[in-house]
Amino acid sequence: MYIGFAPRAGRISGHQLRRVADLAEKFGDSRIRLTTQQKMVVCDIRPADVDPIVSELHAEDLRVEASAFRRGTMACTGIEFCKLALAETKMRAQWLYRELEERLPDFNEDIRINVNGCPNSCARFQVADIGLMGAVMSRGDGTKVDGFLVYLGGRIGEGLTFGRKAKSVRVYGEELVPYVETLLRRYMQSRNGHRNFSDYVNSLSDEALTAFAAQP
Repeated sequence: MYIGFAPRAGRISGHQLRRVADLAEKFGDSRIRLTTQQKMVVCDIRPADVDPIVSELHAEDLRVEASAFRRGTMACTGIEFCKLALAETKMRAQWLYRELEERLPDFNEDIRINVNGCPNSCARFQVADIGLMGAVMSRGDGTKVDGFLVYLGGRIGEGLTFGRKAKSVRVYGEELVPYVETLLRRYMQSRNGHRNFSDYVNSLSDEALTAFAAQP
């Protein structure tokens, strides 16, 4: 068997990594893999050991049975460690998925929310259901703060397409949670039988997309 788990928006500490290595050695053949979605996989687990290792991983906050928001949220390094970044990403992404878990507890379909700190594509905002691209924004008093441009409906695999830019939408970093919550509530109320968020967004005309993506 193999067991995958979701770190916190791609961030994992040194002591957690050591613990994963210990568990891979104890319950398997010490094989660990990383994924392109910032997840980790422990390989070669005996079926009888699945429940014990899952329990051990959960004790380290490495969620095997994660919410749709934790599974689907990833972030680049952001302004904390990258000289190119324009916005903070890692802590915002963690705050975002935790708040969405609380506010939308019944949302259970896969949703990809990629938080990127600049126009470069380390977190691949162009191929997310909701892609957030870091930018510098100004408040009314001229203060410079970080914010995000929004791209909707991107996907890879079958029907691959880049996300469509939400015209005239610029979201302050501290307003990400209510903004994304509004998008998802609008989607749930008007999805009209579409199988997922990307399908719904890409069924909209340019005018309808502008209305859908408008800030509340």
